[in-house]
Amino acid sequence: MIHAIPHTRASGLLLALLTLAACARDAEAAQRARLEVWFALGETVEFVARSDCAAGLYRVVDGRVRAAMPLVASAPEMARALAERGRAAWGARGQVPDAAIVAMANFDRPTGMAMRRAGLEARACMGDATASAFRHALMAPGAYLGWDGANDALMLMDPKSGLLIVAMGAG
Repeated sequence: MIHAIPHTRASGLLLALLTLAACARDAEAAQRARLEVWFALGETVEFVARSDCAAGLYRVVDGRVRAAMPLVASAPEMARALAERGRAAWGARGQVPDAAIVAMANFDRPTGMAMRRAGLEARACMGDATASAFRHALMAPGAYLGWDGANDALMLMDPKSGLLIVAMGAG
């Protein structure tokens, strides 16, 4: 019986670790599979997922948004595309993604605030490289703002840096 105690502790620890892994907000393979339909992905730079957030930083092969992701240039267009397809990317010439989020919050408050919340909550899962790329992309003219309503995922793709950042909060 004395030997059973260490095995019980080890089994309990293994079960706890498996439970935590199963409760992650997203998985890298699942996230990549979704993203590859919309963007030409290269390597994963960073990926972190916990139960309350997920953040991914990917290199992109080119700076284009694929046809499967509706591309819009205004808040009304984005709201319409989200209602019809559940996802959209905003790429207005000269506008930065941060201003696009504000415009969405002013036009469609629940969606704009969900975008904002996803970015804020995902900070807990961002490594240094992801956090830096996220801050840069928010203020980068020519960067795209994407929203996947099915997964409450905020996406920022900066063609100049060749990076795509995905931010997911608690959902």
